Amino acid sequence: MVIGAAGYAIFGDGGDGGTTARGGLSEGAQRKSGQLKGKVLWQSGHASQDLSSYSLSGWHTADLTVAVAPQGLVAYDSRTGRQRWQMSSPPLPGGGPSLICGVSTETGGNVGVIGFGPDGGDTVTKCKEFALVDLATGRARGQGTLPSGIGLGSKTMSAEVIDGTAVIEYDGGLTGFDLSGHQRWRLDVKAAVGDRHVVSDLLPGANAAMVLFDGLDSDDTVTVAQVSPKDGTVTKKAPVTLPSDVRSANVQFLSTRPVVLSGSSGDHGAFISLDDAFRVKATIAQTGAWGTLDMSGYSHAGHDLIHAAVSSDTLVVGTSAETVSSTRETNKIMAFDLATGRQRWATSLGPEVTSVPVAFDGDAVLAMLNGTYENPPQVFRLAVTDGKATPIGPAYSKDFILAPETSRMYWDGSRIFGVSLSAMTETPSAYALG
Repeated sequence: MVIGAAGYAIFGDGGDGGTTARGGLSEGAQRKSGQLKGKVLWQSGHASQDLSSYSLSGWHTADLTVAVAPQGLVAYDSRTGRQRWQMSSPPLPGGGPSLICGVSTETGGNVGVIGFGPDGGDTVTKCKEFALVDLATGRARGQGTLPSGIGLGSKTMSAEVIDGTAVIEYDGGLTGFDLSGHQRWRLDVKAAVGDRHVVSDLLPGANAAMVLFDGLDSDDTVTVAQVSPKDGTVTKKAPVTLPSDVRSANVQFLSTRPVVLSGSSGDHGAFISLDDAFRVKATIAQTGAWGTLDMSGYSHAGHDLIHAAVSSDTLVVGTSAETVSSTRETNKIMAFDLATGRQRWATSLGPEVTSVPVAFDGDAVLAMLNGTYENPPQVFRLAVTDGKATPIGPAYSKDFILAPETSRMYWDGSRIFGVSLSAMTETPSAYALG
């Protein structure tokens, strides 16, 4: 997902960092059965038209909401929206400016991982430096240079904090560091899965790193593996044969708990659910009787994020937008059984609006309208059993039109937090909705 973090909001002179507070929530209001009031609790500055300041991704904890842009990071207090700290992209080992080119999808032990490389204007030539960001202080508690992989000269990296270890993919290889930046291990990819294989994706699993390997001599198979973050041992692996329309280079993890893969090129793709032994349980084609599922990524900081929600047995994803008029589009939210691949239900939230799933919430899944001037963004609860939609609060400000589809959103049971990843809208770069 390109970002939209206002340069002044992230790299200003401190203080509130351009954040506008809209009133706090009382403890009682925070726990009111997941009902929302249509209120913007706080928001940072608006997105910039300057693409050099777009956000790559975001992190959210109970205490902080963090926007990560190429030039640095800014952390906001999740409750009040006050800026807590800001951190520029670290200098290169030999000195000189850098840009951030990789961001962990999650944080762990109050640490997040960023990758950075030489500032080449709007990109980097090699993304091979990393830093471990202490969320309490906004400072690097350790950093280092990654060993070369197979010489691809990667411009991005995947990195995750898993069970006290920073597991980092670079240039097709995989390595692990402790949270002070000391290397613990380096995976021998050839010995682990075979010659001419590279690491193509990485996400946290249940106390393990879930790793996807792509064989360079075949485009119809990937290998899914579970790797110990402590010593880099491959504890489980299995090859997965892909549907004919899916190429291995386009495959990544959608979820690791349960394991669901996604792979798409244009309108040809599929979601693939796996069992505990990494055998295929079901395949859900991108294009079918339901139309075309939206598998487009909205973040490109190592691992592409897709607007979808996954539970132990259900995938919820939107369909691609269909034109209604010269200014309006519509789509549906759809649920599929991960054991069989069968469609469970399809729900439209309006004839001239589009929507995206946000998160599962007990026996329901939340979805949010992208919004139009007639129908501004609004949150709905869709029953997992039949997709029946119920609004759980009034609509939000028109300032947030298109924010859902361009934001990484987090649901804490009573509020939605977002980090906008689009520089082409007027959406605030970070916000909280109640």
